[in-house]
Amino acid sequence: MVGANELAHAIEEHFSIIPQDIVLEILERVLRDPTDIYRDDSGPEQSYSFFYRLEPSHKYIVAVVKSTADGVFFASMYPTGKKIRTKHKNFRKVIL
Repeated sequence: MVGANELAHAIEEHFSIIPQDIVLEILERVLRDPTDIYRDDSGPEQSYSFFYRLEPSHKYIVAVVKSTADGVFFASMYPTGKKIRTKHKNFRKVIL
């Protein structure tokens, strides 16, 4: 599920020059065909999955997905540059 507030934040903070429909297409592409996935299961009631996709420009985009007892929700999306964030590499890597 993609909430309006979370999508608005991602657009305003990280993709302000890109129209909303294209941001949703990018999100779909990252989630459908990720390069790497990392999972943070340290929270007692929720976990986060970090879906990384390496684009042809050799830069990464990460989509953050939160899982709770109520379901799975889009939390954020942003570019990370040429590397996966070091903090995320400390989480459990999900085998694709």
